[in-house]
Amino acid sequence: MLSGTAYLLLSLLIIAGIGWQLLAEQARQRAVIDRRLGPALSAAPPRAAALTVPDRIAPLLAQAQIEFTTRAVGMAGGLLLLIALSALLAAGPVAALAVMAGVPTALLGWVRRRAQRRVEALIEALPYYIDAVRQMQVVGNSLAQALERALADAPTVVQSYIAPVARRLELGASVADAMQMLAERLRVPEISMLAAAIRTNMRYGGSISAVLLNLANILRERIRIKRELKATISEAKISGRVLIVMPLVAMAALVAMNPDYIDFFLRDPRGHRLAIVAMVLQGLGMLVMRRVMRLTF
Repeated sequence: MLSGTAYLLLSLLIIAGIGWQLLAEQARQRAVIDRRLGPALSAAPPRAAALTVPDRIAPLLAQAQIEFTTRAVGMAGGLLLLIALSALLAAGPVAALAVMAGVPTALLGWVRRRAQRRVEALIEALPYYIDAVRQMQVVGNSLAQALERALADAPTVVQSYIAPVARRLELGASVADAMQMLAERLRVPEISMLAAAIRTNMRYGGSISAVLLNLANILRERIRIKRELKATISEAKISGRVLIVMPLVAMAALVAMNPDYIDFFLRDPRGHRLAIVAMVLQGLGMLVMRRVMRLTF
């Protein structure tokens, strides 16, 4: 029963992967046709077609500064299917299903960690960039000029995120629209605050320098409070990680003391069911502990 279900799920995943590859190839061909039809785009150097991603994943990829192309997704999907097939032939359908589910989960976790690190670095450097913009404007530059000129001396992480705003300004977009597009793309509260401040000032007027000064102070205060919260809950985080690792360590110790202990879970159908139940419960426990330890501010 378990093997039949695993084979069914594996076949559905393989069909979904083939369908995704066909859709990606169709999108690539449409992109090629659009470049040939557009005179401006046809003169541009060829580049890999970017893959459209769901709205729920797009902000995460934007924060991590990762862009998937049809070719990269196709190669990764083919490699995943090859690994899953090898696991199917070597250890059966349960191992293949674990590979098909585990590799994308691990990739998603890596993207989340990368996005978190880069966003935290951006938030740390953003108040200094806002101060530089304010100083540029005080000496007589317009807001658009201040944003572009302050970007030259900004940290690398700020340049990588704010560079699209500078390009839109060069193409004639307004400052409010360019910053709002960046805020909607990243969905980072600090960037949204900056975009809202600029949009409000552009609509109702007033001194933008005072607004930027207050915003920089608010962001510094948020950073200080977040650091204090992290220091406060650090002990709880360590306790949660110990609770997460403890069942795995206990299992490894039992196998080391009695290697035959694992045979029941590998060869007996009842052991297969119990192993799946244990992994599901362990995964749910890890998700709950991570949710409890997550700091949102």
